[in-house]
Amino acid sequence: MMNASGCRSLVILFLCTFVLVGFEICDANTNDRSLLAASATFTYLGHATVKIKTSSGMVVYIDPYQPGDYADSADVVLITHQHSDHNRLTLVKQKSTCRVISNVEAIQNNNYQSFSVGNLKIDAVAAYNANHQKSQCVGYILDVDGITLYHAGDTGVISEMADLAAKNLTYALLPMDGIFTITPEQAVQAASMIKAKYYIPIHTMGTPDTYSDANVARFTVTNKIIVRPGETIELKSVMTSAGKVADSPPTFTLGQNYPNPFNPSTRIFYSLPADAHVLLKVYDFLGRETAELVNRRQGKGTYEIVFDADNRPSGIYFYRIQAGELTETRKSLLLR
Repeated sequence: MMNASGCRSLVILFLCTFVLVGFEICDANTNDRSLLAASATFTYLGHATVKIKTSSGMVVYIDPYQPGDYADSADVVLITHQHSDHNRLTLVKQKSTCRVISNVEAIQNNNYQSFSVGNLKIDAVAAYNANHQKSQCVGYILDVDGITLYHAGDTGVISEMADLAAKNLTYALLPMDGIFTITPEQAVQAASMIKAKYYIPIHTMGTPDTYSDANVARFTVTNKIIVRPGETIELKSVMTSAGKVADSPPTFTLGQNYPNPFNPSTRIFYSLPADAHVLLKVYDFLGRETAELVNRRQGKGTYEIVFDADNRPSGIYFYRIQAGELTETRKSLLLR
């Protein structure tokens, strides 16, 4: 039979065990809350390809095409249209429950559809231009953990964009290659209609795609966020200084002239990562110098110069930049 002292020891042991278990439960709950509070993330793979992970771990790919990090299996894949540089589903590992939504499912009887997958809400919206028929292309608005993100697809500046202002968009992903989609200047016009909190440039060049710092520099909105291919940011309702709002370019870039083909003038953009003496010349198809556009020292930044070919014949012209030890050449076409 247990004496009084033994009973007291047993009670103390029981209470200590109860308290320790209680602390473990509290710690577990705290960990669960921290997991629930984790931020959704946005990864830009390049071209129009993006990956979104919600705080609960759902994975969404939009317009898979550009090589990159496809290690996470998809819960949802969204396709804006059926051009081959937007619908490479073979790149994506799909979960058994994965939902693939394309423009075919997104437009039914000329009506744009809405979808719910888990706690993710998806609305299809209009996207079209001269290169993409209205009936065969869409954009998407995603509600991710209370943050609204708009992927514009391959679009022009369209009247339907004015309706997006009422959506209180947190992020708008706008294309701006100026070839198959809008120009950077038109993207500024689109932003004035959409009225999102932040804008992320995508599809900044035609295929084969890299990333055009020059085009992005022409997108002159104050709430622009630069996310280069392979980079990831947290999706937040309010951006902090860690949000990578862009200013000066980090790399040496000679952009494709715009317009191209041109008649009689075109604009050439280039970016300098540091101060350098810059020499920018234009040559004809035979390699003969036809114009010297820049010959002076310039500071770090992005620049624009106009090439006026008013008195020159139609044909192919090359423009070449030399900035210190860095050089690059691009081709342009004058059509009269």
